[in-house]
Amino acid sequence: MDVYMSLSYWLFLPEFWIIAGILLICLELVDGSLIFFLPLGLGSFFNALTLFFQENENIFDYQVISVWHHSLVTLAIYSIIISFCLKWFSKRKSEKDINNY
Repeated sequence: MDVYMSLSYWLFLPEFWIIAGILLICLELVDGSLIFFLPLGLGSFFNALTLFFQENENIFDYQVISVWHHSLVTLAIYSIIISFCLKWFSKRKSEKDINNY
């Protein structure tokens, strides 16, 4: 099997996660719900940042993402954290609505 056809090869590339993040945010512009695609897109950017720092050994002395499924787990964790932050931000912003009686 060719190394470029392997899933683990693509999941360790920060460029792959940047492209996935751009595509997911573009899908969010079409959908506009702020529920699914935006947290995944921003989580992809944070995943790319984690892989970039891991490759250059700037912050991490050890490998946070060492197996291919760790990159999917970190994507899920980042997406959940961003989703809760977006929910908190939108709820805080909507409390001062003029239509609240």
